[in-house]
Amino acid sequence: MFPTIRTNNSNQLDALLALRGFACLMVVICHCSPPRNAIFYKGYDLSWLTFSSGLVGVWIFFSLSGYLMGKAFYTKRYTADVPGVINFWRNRLLRICPLYYFATLILALFVYTDVLKTENWGYLFRIITFTYNTYNQSLPPAWNGAMWSLSTEIQFYILVPFFYTFLLHRLVNKKQIVIIAISIIFVTFFVKFIFWITFRQQITEEWKYFVKYSYTPLITNMDLFLCGFIMNGLLFHHQKMIANLKKNKIFQSYMKYFAIVLVMTLYIVTAHHLYHQEIWNLPELAGKGIRTSTTVFIWQPITALITCFFIFVFEFDKYKTSIKNEPLSFSAILGNPLRVVELFGNISYGVYIWHMPIIAKISSIFTSEIPIEAFYMKLIAALFLSTLLASITYFLIEIPSSKWKTYQKIEIVKD
Repeated sequence: MFPTIRTNNSNQLDALLALRGFACLMVVICHCSPPRNAIFYKGYDLSWLTFSSGLVGVWIFFSLSGYLMGKAFYTKRYTADVPGVINFWRNRLLRICPLYYFATLILALFVYTDVLKTENWGYLFRIITFTYNTYNQSLPPAWNGAMWSLSTEIQFYILVPFFYTFLLHRLVNKKQIVIIAISIIFVTFFVKFIFWITFRQQITEEWKYFVKYSYTPLITNMDLFLCGFIMNGLLFHHQKMIANLKKNKIFQSYMKYFAIVLVMTLYIVTAHHLYHQEIWNLPELAGKGIRTSTTVFIWQPITALITCFFIFVFEFDKYKTSIKNEPLSFSAILGNPLRVVELFGNISYGVYIWHMPIIAKISSIFTSEIPIEAFYMKLIAALFLSTLLASITYFLIEIPSSKWKTYQKIEIVKD
């Protein structure tokens, strides 16, 4: 007997895919290095508006990933037995590995060729085994700094089935969910605090130590993954509360607008903080560490909570009723123009993989006596070229490899 999920057809924007695309855009903007003191209006320096936090973009990725991986088990796409877990890991590898290894091959042969030298084989081994939790372009050999997050993602995927079986019966009521969420945030905070008091001088003086002891390790990002994960307990077990929310359509709309405002506010506040408190992209501070503890301890859990709220308001009305959305197409976009943003969300993995080597190659080309003009040209070129390359690899690599995925069969019942 297959699990039953009721469905009806619709043509709705996939809000989580749109958020993923927005997070990817934040990362690309950050890596294009916006200039300081470049935009003024009536004497006010507005340059900080371009200082997108790539940190926040990656943190959004991690929270979304935690939710979606948990949802895969809660909605019975995978079962918590040996065959189901093996199939989950297999499908995740099919999602990540084909493009990852293709990009690794191309970048090693044509861009970061030093990685092929004999003395760097250990480094290359870490890249291909997803133990590359490093983002430091100053250390030889140079490599695509964006790819570290895929290592952290894969490491989390290994643990997902164990988190599911452990938390399944511990996320039943609201009190349990709140206690576990607070506990997860506190434990992650405590781990980061230990690193902070131990390596504070190094973290504040050199960027590589912030990366090593705060930004990239799985253990210091666990609050992001697991806060997203435990949203499944709330959405799965509290259908009475959700049924009451569904009755008030106006309130639903306000909640969605509020979630979008929160995400935009997160962008604005963290951009302002990077510009005025962290003083990013000041030439004399290049390579320096993190100046404020706010970046280490505060923005990450706030990002997790805002992302979780966004997930809740856009998912609660369709969590147990799997809405069969109309496949993204030209006619679907004509019917709902908002769905055009899904195009970027669909190829965001490829854009994320390709944008840094592209930026490295084009930075010397797009120059100008006006810094903000050079930034805009570099950003447009990076988005265009990475989108183009991501679209090609999406159709030639990602889609063909996805056809090898297998899922548990689910009986669909139309209303």
